[in-house]
Amino acid sequence: MLLANIFDDGIAFSIGSITVRWYGVFVTLGIILAYGLYLFLAGKRKIDIDFSLEAFIWVLICAVICCRLFYVLPREEYYPIDSWDAFVRYWDISQGGLTIVGGIFGGAMGLLFCCLRNGKYSFAKVADCVVLCVLVGQIIGRWGNFANQELYGQVVTNEAFQKWPFAVFIDRDGQWHQALYIYEGALNLVGLVIGLLLFFKYKKLRNFTISVYYIFWYGLVRGTLEFLKVDHVTFPGTNIGVIQVICYCACVVACIVMVLNQKGVIRFQSKHFTQSGDLFAPTIVPDDYCEKKEQYLRDGIDGTSFAGLGKPRRGEVPDRKIYPTIVPPDYCERKDYYLKHGFVGTSFYGLGKDAFGRPEQ
Repeated sequence: MLLANIFDDGIAFSIGSITVRWYGVFVTLGIILAYGLYLFLAGKRKIDIDFSLEAFIWVLICAVICCRLFYVLPREEYYPIDSWDAFVRYWDISQGGLTIVGGIFGGAMGLLFCCLRNGKYSFAKVADCVVLCVLVGQIIGRWGNFANQELYGQVVTNEAFQKWPFAVFIDRDGQWHQALYIYEGALNLVGLVIGLLLFFKYKKLRNFTISVYYIFWYGLVRGTLEFLKVDHVTFPGTNIGVIQVICYCACVVACIVMVLNQKGVIRFQSKHFTQSGDLFAPTIVPDDYCEKKEQYLRDGIDGTSFAGLGKPRRGEVPDRKIYPTIVPPDYCERKDYYLKHGFVGTSFYGLGKDAFGRPEQ
């Protein structure tokens, strides 16, 4: 098989004493393609490039660290840290040793931190762009498992199926095994297509619905492929796989959450964000509002979307749409209170407070 000959020793090329393995090549290619797709999707959601670059850095760093930690922590007996060489081996991913679940967790933490630090877009809005890109990374990255002869299933005894893409020949035992990396990659490709259709075709989807869909799809694919693995952890005294139970439970929960999210029963973004996931644009109530209340109610407040009597109007401020803001009817009677605490559901907080109601630095 030509592919087997290309990836025979797992080494792509060498530069002096530096050896670059195929595993690293595929992981890097997956990251690049995933980020390219993210920039495209983020552009459709009006997420600026500066935020996207910072988010990419945080997600990548946190994902790689947690990918490795989730792999080595359950295997502490194989990765003792008792010397400098052992410490280097602890973090050496050139031979594989990454767990996708750890990457998802770490990437989510990195993205959440970035969103909280910037305060421009809700985590729910950005996450919907990111999770589809994770599928791209998984599809490409699984070829790294092939180069390292990892992620294979049970022995294939039928000679008709002892060929790629149905099976992969494993040198260590000299037998053909089910090519799980191909199965998972193909299923994730289907999941990616469905996710992109949801992203572009269904405009009424609430933020975070696609993110929950990813959890559903990953759980379904991972739980199903566990049936084909040679060895998988089971509950004591049974043949029931632990990972399968977790994955299928995640599928059920994800379905319920998607329905509740779409119906508006639950929500995944702060009241400080609009329905589209952008921070509410600042709104200032004029100092002479109480003296000219009737005029402002009739003509609206310049530079805002407040057109009076609960009727929003569209306006523009640099790089963002202005969103409706209603001045409470009792504003003049409780002016001091509103200046101190702001208006519920808007970005107006007054007295030097930012759009989250925190004192400005």
